[in-house]
Amino acid sequence: MRFSLSLAAALACTPAFAATDTVTINVSGTLTRPPCTLTSSKTLSANFGSLPYDQIASAPLIDIPVTLSCPSNSSLNISIKAASAVSGSTTQASAGKSNLAYSLLWNSDNSAANITGVKRSLTNQSGAVNLSLKAKLIALGALTEGAFSTTAVINIEYL
Repeated sequence: MRFSLSLAAALACTPAFAATDTVTINVSGTLTRPPCTLTSSKTLSANFGSLPYDQIASAPLIDIPVTLSCPSNSSLNISIKAASAVSGSTTQASAGKSNLAYSLLWNSDNSAANITGVKRSLTNQSGAVNLSLKAKLIALGALTEGAFSTTAVINIEYL
């Protein structure tokens, strides 16, 4: 028992040599402007209803509302890719029926939108941003009665 007490006392008096390490913490990142928020629906329709095929040229344009809410000084690319472009055209797409096509017109300037996926760059956008379009039917030749249907995809890339 005396030996145990002596050993305990000796250990208690022995200086402890502690090892130390240093750890460096680097804190970093990049702050980015938040992206715009799509305020219109993600599924839009341009329904022309029922119309005589000999009146395609006078068919009404159908509004396609595409709206965003953007922080100040936002930049974005927008592209439209139709399911099937008319051969040799970048602005006319097949409407899913022989000799029937459609084009999309930008509301901002009534110009025909490229429907082949080419990006259109927009800079310095702020607040409510209107990227709305209008759909227009186009007769490419003799038409016959029957239903038509097709799709196009709008891709918005926030920079």
